[in-house]
Order: sequence, then C-alpha cells, then structure tokens
Amino acid sequence: MNTWRLRLAAPFIAVLALAASAVGIVNQFTYDDRYIIERAPPMHTLHAWWRVFQSSYWPKSWGGDGYRPITLLAFRIEWVLGGGNPAVFHATNIGLYIVTSVLVFYLAKRMLPLWAAWVSAALFAVHPVHVEAVANVVGQSELIVGALLLIAVSLYVRDRQSGPVRGRTAVVIAAAYALACFSKEHGIVLPALLVAAELTVISDATPLAQRVRNLAPFFAALAIVAIAFLAQRSAVLADHGIGGFQPFTAFKSLRITPADRILTATSVVPQWFRLLFWPAQLSSEYGPPEIEIAQGPSLTQLPGFLLLLGTIGIGLAFRRRQPVISFGIALAAITLLPSSNFLIAAGIVLAERTLFLPSVGAMLVVGAVAVYCADLLRARQPNGRWLLFAGIGVCASLVVAATLESVGRTRVWRNNETLFRQAVVDSPRGYRAHYMLGAWAFENKRQREGEAEYRKALALFPYDPFLSYNLAEQYRIAGSCSIALPFYRWTHELDPKLPLGHTMYAWCLMHEGQYAEGRAKAVEAMSFGGDARLLGRLIAIADSAIAAGAKEHDARSAASNSSPSKVPESVQKAGGKAGRGSSD
Repeated sequence: MNTWRLRLAAPFIAVLALAASAVGIVNQFTYDDRYIIERAPPMHTLHAWWRVFQSSYWPKSWGGDGYRPITLLAFRIEWVLGGGNPAVFHATNIGLYIVTSVLVFYLAKRMLPLWAAWVSAALFAVHPVHVEAVANVVGQSELIVGALLLIAVSLYVRDRQSGPVRGRTAVVIAAAYALACFSKEHGIVLPALLVAAELTVISDATPLAQRVRNLAPFFAALAIVAIAFLAQRSAVLADHGIGGFQPFTAFKSLRITPADRILTATSVVPQWFRLLFWPAQLSSEYGPPEIEIAQGPSLTQLPGFLLLLGTIGIGLAFRRRQPVISFGIALAAITLLPSSNFLIAAGIVLAERTLFLPSVGAMLVVGAVAVYCADLLRARQPNGRWLLFAGIGVCASLVVAATLESVGRTRVWRNNETLFRQAVVDSPRGYRAHYMLGAWAFENKRQREGEAEYRKALALFPYDPFLSYNLAEQYRIAGSCSIALPFYRWTHELDPKLPLGHTMYAWCLMHEGQYAEGRAKAVEAMSFGGDARLLGRLIAIADSAIAAGAKEHDARSAASNSSPSKVPESVQKAGGKAGRGSSD
C-alpha cells in the first residue's frame, strides 16, 4: 500500500498543477511579454544566439536593465519552434510549473512523512499566488530558477542526510547553480539555502568546525560560480549599479533614504503573509498610495515589524524541535530578500511573481505544522478516526478552492484588456493600476478614457515623472500645448535629470509664444542628447522671433512645421513608465 501511495503521489501532484494552470494555454502575450518578446526582433531568431550573454534582459530602448541570458535564450527557442505562437510559451510555463510542483513533493518527502509532503506539494501546486509567474510568459524565469534550486537543494539534503556531498552531486549542483543565476538574478541565493538546510534539517554529529572544513571545497566551487556570474553581469550592466534595475519610481521621485526604503519594506511584510497563506485577493499592481512609501517611522510599520520579529523568533526557537519549520522559514526569507528592498533598492515594492519560490518555504511550514498537530491530536485521541477524515476534508476543500481561484485568476491574464481592467478593480487606490489602464486606452485610441485614467492616477500619486510626462505628450499630440505645459513643468520639477521630454517641452513653449523660455529649454534639450537638427531649427526660430519681434502667428506656424510627429517609443520605457511593468 505504501509503495502504491508513493507511486501515485507525484503523478497526482502533476495533475493538480495542470488543473490549476492549463487554462492559461489560450492566453496571449500580456504586459511585459509584449516588450521582452513580442516587440523585440532579436527574440524572433536563433541567429547569433550567443549574444544573449552580452545583452541586458530589457532591450536598450526600454531601459536596458536586468541580466537573464538563459531565459532570453529559452524565449528565442520557443519563438522559433512555434513561429511566435504564444501557446508554445504558455505550454512551456505550464510544463515547468508541473515539474516544479513535483520537485516540491520530492524535497518535502526528504523532510516530512509521505502524507505531509503530499499536502505541502498539493497546496503548492494549486497556490493562486503563482498565477502571475505561470500565466504571464516572462514569469518563466521564476519557474526555471525554482526548478533548478529545488533540484540543487533536494540533492544536497539527500547526500548530507547519509554522509558527505558526493562528487557527482557537487557537479550537478554547481551546474544547476550556474544555470539558475543566468536565468534570473535571485538564483544567487542557493548557497544560503544550503547553509540553512545544513543548520536545520541535516542531522550530523560532527563538530561544526569540522563540518565547515569538510564542506569548504564544495562551497568554494559555488563561490567561483557566483563570482563569474556577477562579473559578467556587471560588465553588461555597467551603468545600472549593483541592483541591475532602476529603483522603484516612487523611491526616486520622493527621494527616500535607505532607512525609509527599509521601513517601506517592513510595512509590506503583512502582505507577504496574506498572499502566502490566504491569497483570497490578488492584484497585478502593488504600490502607493495603497502601499505607503515611508518617510520616517510610523504605526503602519508596526505590524510588519512584529511579524518579522515573531517569525525570526519562531525559526530560532524551533531549530532543534521542529527543524522543517525553521528551514521553511529560512527558505522563504532568503528567497524573498533579493526583491524585498531590505538589502538593495528593487524595481518593485511587491509583485506576486516574486513569491513563487518563497511559497515553497511557506508550504513546508504548513506541512510541518500539520505533522505537529496530527501527533498532538493522536496522543490525545488515539482512536479518533474522525480526526483523520476531518483533516482529509479540510485539505480537499483547500485544494479545490485554491484550484478554482487559480483557474479564475489565470483567465484575468488572457490579454491586456482583461488584465488592466481587472487591475483597477483589484487595486482601486493603486495609482499604477489606473496608469496602466490609461496607457492601454491611449494605445488603442481611446483618448477620453486614457485621459480620465491618467488623471485618476495623478490624483492618487502625483509624484511619478513618467506619468505626468506621458499625459503631457498626449495633450501635445492632441494640439493642446497650453494644457500640456504644466505637466511638462511638473515632470522636470520632479526629476530635473529625466532625459525625456525636453524637446517637446521647448516646442510647446514656442507654440504658446514663450520664445525665450522655449529657447532655453531647447538648449537644455541639447545637453540631454536631443535631436540636434530639430533643436537647431527651434533655436533659430526662437532667435528670429525674439530679435525681429515677429508676429506670434508666423512663429507658431514655423514651429509647427518642426513639431515631432509622434511620441517616441522610449516614452513608455522602464521603471514606473507606462507600457511596461515594474522590474524586479
């Protein structure tokens, strides 16, 4: 009976993962998919495929940040195999999700009784918070890293539970580590996960100092992999600092200090717990003012601080008595750190896709707590078979409910129209939800709707220079420079170093007869790398109007002939800019 249970357990986990995600096969390219894959010609061919190792994740015209060459190579292969059909990409994501769910089961089985390992993996397989990583093609990087790190951790635990790490195992782990790092940056945390396993779920009577000496060569090999990855990444992203991404727009525009960034991260902690353990409400957008950007300590940070303190305390207190709980907490914390804003400024305050790996730790904790409760109840009710049926009923109910929620949420990611419309329902007070819907409306020639959503976003959070700039551009294109000018002015007051918009600002000033200020802005635009030929013409027009006292109508007509005809594609590029999601 136990053999059959073991044989059926993993396939049943695969079926659950498929049931929760299969509806996504009909999804289109959504959100960042369109800019990373659909609108990026290099992703449509395998010609010179090796150049992915010399390229940023985001194209240069869209920010040029991030470094994930293995993921980009996977996208190229999938495009060529399917001729650009998004179903091929979604099928790949679904397949990776099934594999990862089964790997969670095998890892849990090394630490927990079979039934508890199955519960942990089953809840992982249908967890609604995974939808963003699975239903959105660019979430593939999360899935690749998740599978690779689970393989590495499982192999390490297997060997260390019976003795030293074998040579062949060390080679496989090092290879998985390299692939994970080059798939997405947070793969670099693997050594920390292995140390956490060593200190919790590995039983070894060898003195700690001797264990360190025995494991030193293995961890030195991993360190070499990490150094090689960081060196290559730094060479490609030389202009982006250690984070590799532009910090979240609100951090920059509000000029918050590192201490305020950490306080903001602390206030997000309750959201992590909610999404990991009770994901009843999901959203594609998280940000201000719904999530407060800290500008000094406040009471809103207290719940997060207490949760952090309590969780760390539980992890330390249970290290000997309930090591799986401690390991699960450590796994969740370590994999959350890279995008948490606690260490470095990330491109997000919170994104559901970044909870994919941390949810492994959370579900291990659930499995370990279930074992503890079952043992406690068995001791008090030795013949209480009703407890067994009650437990099965609770587990089945959770699995069914989570599966239905995952299926429904996957449909939200069908296309941008459904996604952005749902975003303002899920996050009515999040300015980026309205910003993204507005950008989508403008892209589809629904100017009135776009204007209304942009103005809602500005009312909620008037500190995103890309938002005010994009609205100014829309007014300029519509021939309303008088309305556009205050938004251009506000944009450059928020961020005087913003390279976008100076030329159009200068043109609108001249269009409204403000030649002296327009000329000054045109000269300023030169220093930001604006079109020298166009700016030269604008400066000449301003000089002529100022010197000769020409009629305003004649000067406007001349300036109109020099007007940029459309918003450049770079208008809606990286960070908090419309058209692309925040980065992590």
